[in-house]
Amino acid sequence: MSAKLSCAICQPHYLPWMGYFEMIDRVDEFVFLDDVQFIKREWKNRNKIRKTAQSAETKWLTVPIAGDCQMNTIKDARISQDTEWQSEHLNGMKSVYESTPFFDEYYGGIAQIIEKFKNGSLADLNISLVAHLCGIFGIKTKMHRSSDLNTTGKREEKLLNICKALKSDFYLANNATAEYVGAEYFAKDGIGFAPQNYTHPVYGQTCKNKQLTFISHLSIVDLLFNHGGKSMDIIRTGRPA
Repeated sequence: MSAKLSCAICQPHYLPWMGYFEMIDRVDEFVFLDDVQFIKREWKNRNKIRKTAQSAETKWLTVPIAGDCQMNTIKDARISQDTEWQSEHLNGMKSVYESTPFFDEYYGGIAQIIEKFKNGSLADLNISLVAHLCGIFGIKTKMHRSSDLNTTGKREEKLLNICKALKSDFYLANNATAEYVGAEYFAKDGIGFAPQNYTHPVYGQTCKNKQLTFISHLSIVDLLFNHGGKSMDIIRTGRPA
C-alpha cells in the first residue's frame, strides 16, 4: 500500500477464518474492537471445523459465555464455568485433524492457550490465539485493543475515531463494514478507505493423505493443520490484485 500508515479494525474472533489473518497481514496496525457489545451467535465465541475427519459437513466449536455477560462489551464477556468446553474443543480438533500433515507440530501451542482459559475474558482468549497464530505465520503487524485507545462513538464514528487515534491515513475495512459505510465518510478527514474484497482460495484438505471434499470458511486451524508453514502463502493468494 502507498499509504503512510494503514490500519484495519475488527472484533476479536475465536480461531477465525483465513481472511481475518489476510486483513491483519495487509496493514501496518490492527485494532481488536473489544469495547463494543458482545452479540451471541456470531464469530466472537465460535467457529467451524470439519464434523469428522472425512466428513463433508461442519460442526461448531462454541465458547460458552456466562449468562449475565451477554449484554456486556466483548472485553467484559466472561467465559462460563458451567461446561467442559475446553475438552470438547481440543478433543474435537484432535479427532478431526490428528491425521493431517502438521497437526503434531501446531496443536500443542493452540491447546496450551485454550487450557489457560477455563474461565476469564473471551477477548483475552481470542486475542491470545490470534497473536499466537500471527507469530506462526510471520505476521508482524502492530496490534492494539480499542479499549486502550479511549475512543468514543458508535459504528462508523467509532471506526473513524480509532483511525484518528492511530494517526492512520488508510482504513482497510472488512466487507461487512463496507456494507454500511463508504469511502466518502473517511475522505472528509483525509483518510483513504477500501473494502478487503478477499476471495477464499481453494486448498488441499486431507486425512491420512487422502484428498477430501473441499469446505471453505472453516477455522484457521483447518488450513494450519493441513499446510503448516505454507499457510500464509495460501492465505495471500486470495488477496485482490
